[in-house]
Amino acid sequence: MAADDDNGDGTSLFDVFSASPLKNNDEGSLDIYAGLDSAGSDTASKSSVPSRNCLDLYEEILTEEGTAKEATYNDLQAEYGKCQLQMKELMKKFKEIQTQNFSLKNENQSLKKNISALIKTARVEINRKDEEINNLHQRNDDREILLECQKKGPSLKTFTHLAAKLNKNPYQVSERFQQLMKLFEKSKCR
Repeated sequence: MAADDDNGDGTSLFDVFSASPLKNNDEGSLDIYAGLDSAGSDTASKSSVPSRNCLDLYEEILTEEGTAKEATYNDLQAEYGKCQLQMKELMKKFKEIQTQNFSLKNENQSLKKNISALIKTARVEINRKDEEINNLHQRNDDREILLECQKKGPSLKTFTHLAAKLNKNPYQVSERFQQLMKLFEKSKCR
């Protein structure tokens, strides 16, 4: 019977039963977590209390992070201050440029008006000078017609000669001679 109780590993059913957490043949008193409590509590109590070295490292990390954050914050504050100053300078320059631009626009408008007035004045003056030049040319042509007709007499030959000289046709020269003669007659009557 001892052979029947043997499981082949050298333990008998009795050995397994005596090692079992069943006590007094009461199946309700089986504690499946019986071995875990004592082993787990020893390990948990050891791991829940951190060593002094771990706490120092953690505190050192927190201190370094705080110092780094403070340094970063200070750097950002300094950079922000520089940016604010730069912004003020740029706004000042912008306002100066805006004022200068406004002044230049006004000056430009004034110059445009002045140039426009000068162009109008120049056109009027050019027209006046052209008219004066035309009058002088006409007076010169009239003098030539009168002198030539006085020398050679008012004839078709004289008018043809004058027409070639004055770059006109003989009929125009003849007409102008007749107009001049009428003017002289009117001036004599006065």
